[in-house]
Amino acid sequence: MNVSRSLRLASAWLKRGPNEARATVVADDPGFIDYRDLAARYSFAEHAARADKYFATVDVGSLVARKPFAAPLEAAEICGGVAALLPELLLYPGARVLDFGAGTCWMSRLLALLGCEVTAVDVSRKALEVGERLIRADPFGDKLRVRFVPLDGPDLPFENDSFDRVVCFDALHHVPDQQHSVREFARVLRDGGIAALHEGGPAHSRLSQSQYEMRMFDVIEGDVHVDQLFEAARDAGFTEMNLAVYASRAMRTSLRDFDEFLTNPTESAVGRQFLAQTAVGFDNRRTFFLYKGDPLAGMDSRSPLGLLARIELAATIDKTHTHLHGTIVNIGSCTWCPSFSGVGGVNIGVHLIDADGRLIDSNYGRFRVSSDRVEPGQARDVDFSIPHPAQPGHFELAIDLVAEGIAWFEVQGGQILRFFVRNDSTPTVERR
Repeated sequence: MNVSRSLRLASAWLKRGPNEARATVVADDPGFIDYRDLAARYSFAEHAARADKYFATVDVGSLVARKPFAAPLEAAEICGGVAALLPELLLYPGARVLDFGAGTCWMSRLLALLGCEVTAVDVSRKALEVGERLIRADPFGDKLRVRFVPLDGPDLPFENDSFDRVVCFDALHHVPDQQHSVREFARVLRDGGIAALHEGGPAHSRLSQSQYEMRMFDVIEGDVHVDQLFEAARDAGFTEMNLAVYASRAMRTSLRDFDEFLTNPTESAVGRQFLAQTAVGFDNRRTFFLYKGDPLAGMDSRSPLGLLARIELAATIDKTHTHLHGTIVNIGSCTWCPSFSGVGGVNIGVHLIDADGRLIDSNYGRFRVSSDRVEPGQARDVDFSIPHPAQPGHFELAIDLVAEGIAWFEVQGGQILRFFVRNDSTPTVERR
């Protein structure tokens, strides 16, 4: 298929997507609903009651409860947005995450599967009840840390600095006062926190789908103007704001055009049309991030970012053990959690390898680096002994660090120390 035809088909497919419908109405069309009138018509409690009335028709077997996989085209849009948010959130196990406007809590479940401590909030108690049933019905549900909190007003019922992250996925455009919600995000986020939002754009309310939702369910389908939100965010204490540009749908092309794209992406026909398609996708979509200070400043070894060490060890040997002593220095950018402290605790890890280079045991030993946290630039003296295998012979001990449950330092670009051991009548150890 040629590129031009591929683009035409892709554009047509975009236009059929339920969340990217291009059909719009104008203010003087018969029956046009202005979302601002709808927002002002009811009190917070009345909006919540209407949301509850809608979700009262939803149960765990409903199509809505299958979100994000309720429909193929919608799923493509949602999954693309999730893929854009997750790496930029800089999540880590134990991160306290607020899922704002959680609905049936599908995003809460994903965040909890990643090890986060999630608080799902919504104006609809019925929606949260469905979400809780869905999560608890999951075979892994009893291990997921999710609490469910209904909102009784526009203010979030949490103390200042309660969360590490806020996620708002297709929920802010339902809120009567979007700027107030952004100010609340800033209040409940700690310094170094991130708010990530995936929303409609400045003409969202004029989409035919939005007009239908407002007409049928009395739900607000508001426009999202990021310039106004960014101004409110800055006034509230956010220090940086930016938008995401990404493609959630693929273009199909020939091998020749694909190779040309790889060689010269900005001037090739595929590259130009790929950019055009991406722009079409963002015609009425805004995915953006609000930062309260530097998120990297508070990172520790519960994240793989910034894990790097210098290992300086000398070895001696007897018939039963190889003894190592020396210094380990944190030359990365994150703080190490104490050894044996659970997920993220930084330990010395040992791989056992046979004389032919085959891995025998990837977790042959664990040893302490430090009983307290190790800041970037700090060093710790270590002294430990590795027992030899029961059978005499030649083998290798590969020494690395590991942030438990997160990553081996070698995977992050670190170098390991290798000691070659001969365990027989005359034991020897040699570093190579």
